[in-house]
Amino acid sequence: MFRFRQLLLLFVLLWLAVPAVLLAQTEAPAAANKRLFDRTVDELNFRTMETVYDKSFARGKFPESLRSAKARKEFDNFPGRDDLKKLFQNYNGVSDRFKSRFGRGRTDLVEFEKQLNSILVDRNFEFFIRVLPRDERVALIRSLQRVIKQGAARFNASEDPAPEDLAADGAAVPPADIDAASASAAPATPDVAAEDPQPEPEVALATPATGYAGPRSLDSAPRHDWMDYLTLLLSGSSLLLLLYLVTSVLPDLRTRLDALADEQEPTTTTRSRRRSASLPEDRYDDDDTN
Repeated sequence: MFRFRQLLLLFVLLWLAVPAVLLAQTEAPAAANKRLFDRTVDELNFRTMETVYDKSFARGKFPESLRSAKARKEFDNFPGRDDLKKLFQNYNGVSDRFKSRFGRGRTDLVEFEKQLNSILVDRNFEFFIRVLPRDERVALIRSLQRVIKQGAARFNASEDPAPEDLAADGAAVPPADIDAASASAAPATPDVAAEDPQPEPEVALATPATGYAGPRSLDSAPRHDWMDYLTLLLSGSSLLLLLYLVTSVLPDLRTRLDALADEQEPTTTTRSRRRSASLPEDRYDDDDTN
């Protein structure tokens, strides 16, 4: 009887798990990419708020469970810092609207990375992290860029247009349809940005990519064509030829010239002696006697 119950329970679990697996396998890439974008935005917002909170409260720690906007909205542990509490609540609402930047219009990998990188140059983001020292702001931005790269690596680009098609009619592809109300409210939110309309200059960020050419590193090497390699080959050949002339041909030529000079020196001496012996000797004794 007990074994029968175990088998029945196993059968029920399999019956519930199979539809979920089939649904996950048949889920449209666009829907999966949208959920990936929303999760990446939540991760960016969480890490940003965690860094600012830990810097503002030396003895406090931003809970790991606050990875959703709803959980962060209910967080109320700001001892003696009502101003910071209001700042966090306002930014939590503004940053959650970043999710509306992707999902309508273009939904390819280029747009995915572009909209995630635009969060790092948003005015509200720059204002929110202004309390951090410059070195920590740089470190935070680099860590968020790594999160964006990890999200791009999990992007399903099976429905993306080919790169040549994208280059041919790139101007005809419509931009992402961003909510006009959120776009107009984000740069000028009175609760977040009105306190400091001109925040101090931040570290220069990498501009969003305009075209996707595969995974790139920060220090990507430049490309060279056949003319560059031909010039390098000719330069190397000229250098080798010059070294050969200096180290082999010139010393051998000098040795031969020295040997030839040594051979000609005795011959010249003998000829001069013979010439001096064949010349008549001048005699003036007969003239004196006359």
